[in-house]
Amino acid sequence: MRIYGEQTAIVVFNNQDSVPLSSGIFPRLRKMLEGQTTLVLPQDFLDVHPDYISNETQVLTLQGPWSERDAQMTETFARLQDIYGAGRVLGVLGNSVSQSQPYYETEWTRVRRQAKDVTTTSATTEDVQEKPARNLQKYALYNATGPPGKAALLYSSGWPELRWPDGTVTVLDSPVGEPTIKPTRLYTILVVRFADGDNTRDKITLEFSFKQSGSWWSAVGVEIRRGLETTGLNMPALDPPAAVLGRAFHCSLPLIYEADDARLTFPDIRIQPFMESTEKFADAFDCIGFTTVPIWSGLMVTGLMLVVLFVSICMIMDIKTMDRFENNRSKQLTITVYE
Repeated sequence: MRIYGEQTAIVVFNNQDSVPLSSGIFPRLRKMLEGQTTLVLPQDFLDVHPDYISNETQVLTLQGPWSERDAQMTETFARLQDIYGAGRVLGVLGNSVSQSQPYYETEWTRVRRQAKDVTTTSATTEDVQEKPARNLQKYALYNATGPPGKAALLYSSGWPELRWPDGTVTVLDSPVGEPTIKPTRLYTILVVRFADGDNTRDKITLEFSFKQSGSWWSAVGVEIRRGLETTGLNMPALDPPAAVLGRAFHCSLPLIYEADDARLTFPDIRIQPFMESTEKFADAFDCIGFTTVPIWSGLMVTGLMLVVLFVSICMIMDIKTMDRFENNRSKQLTITVYE
């Protein structure tokens, strides 16, 4: 746990097969790590998931040829070092299937021996460096790729606000890791995790459920879990977003999920699930119909002006003018006035 806590960012490389890991199959990564601290901990599982220690944790799944995996790891690790600085990024490489420890002992003995000479100097340098300040965006964008036709995009002009049943309010402005897709038999679930305030161990997990019915999709609700809870708050949307497949949903009004005195609010949202590619949103259905408040105001003012015009025309038409006029050939007109 101390190893995780000393780092600014953590990246976990998950190798998706049971082939024993060897430094010889990752030449580019090995060359880049020359002179840096390398530590080998042969074990069947991690004592604690890095995601519960650092807010800056990424998980990269390695697939394909070994050369491609080597390139993915090298480029990702180099990019994170450019962002957070040398010596501030911890990389964890492991298999999805555990291996016996003797193989690691013989393969990485020389690497660990070299690491002992660098550990003291590297640790001293890391203590002096300060953790860079995080520049939080003013908007929320959750981009989750998945199986074909299961990807999802969710955008909000502001950070979501969560009010718990006890009345406390949490602004979810610190997303953890990358959003993921969890397809099930009935729903496609978008999973987004956030840091729980200043608590770096516990996380708040939001699972948005999307359902496909015919040629339409709808956002059924969201389940909220805190920390290691197995069951959370199931909150339906007050006005569930829905659109035709292949189209997004946009609403400038707040999207509200509510249940049991708890409320989750998203301002000005745009959602699109069941996507092939998450490069950009498609054309959107808007939640606001034709008769908006400004339109109603315009119609009322127009109606009032039409009424005034109608009354004015009627009054003008009701004016009676004289039909006889005096001349030198006729008698003088006598007009009788009644008081």
